[in-house]
Amino acid sequence: MRLYLSVDTDIENLEIDYIEVRLVTGEIVMVEWDESDIAWEENGFDARYKGVYFDEEYANGKLSCLYGMQIEYINLYTESDSDSDIVITDMTFEDEGEQYTPGHLLPYVISMEG
Repeated sequence: MRLYLSVDTDIENLEIDYIEVRLVTGEIVMVEWDESDIAWEENGFDARYKGVYFDEEYANGKLSCLYGMQIEYINLYTESDSDSDIVITDMTFEDEGEQYTPGHLLPYVISMEG
């Protein structure tokens, strides 16, 4: 499984460590990945995260588990003390040629407090 994100932010060197999501079953899982490719733009970045897993178990074949998910928490890392908002404008999971974009969550705004 892969996860693609587009993020609008003026905070430099921002990293997303992991995302906690609540599945429609009520279970909360930690979404992490093995590799990340980040392409910085003037107003944010596009990211591709490969080797996605849920709670330390690879997520391949589990795309349908994400349908109707909610974001509980996004763990960010930055050395900046900016209080600018971070806006996830696109979030697409891809697995075995199928894609899922939780459009009901987007745009997703994270308010930073410096």
